[in-house]
Amino acid sequence: MSGITANHAHAPQWKRLSEAAILELDPEKLLERIVVTRSAIHDRLEDGFSKPSDREQLALGDALEILSILRTVAEREISEQRRTGT
Repeated sequence: MSGITANHAHAPQWKRLSEAAILELDPEKLLERIVVTRSAIHDRLEDGFSKPSDREQLALGDALEILSILRTVAEREISEQRRTGT
């Protein structure tokens, strides 16, 4: 576990944002984090100065897929909360 936190400071911004989104429990805030994170990922993919490695491109794609799933879950939770009034 210490290896994860030790490398966290050096992780790319898109990865730190992805981790924050994954850990977000509030569905409203999660949707906001997803928007910001997707933007950072797309910026990284379109970065003209340093093309992502194949490994990073796979990680970026995986992150986008996870964010898509999280968005679906958050939208369902928000819908359920509005339906039940909780």
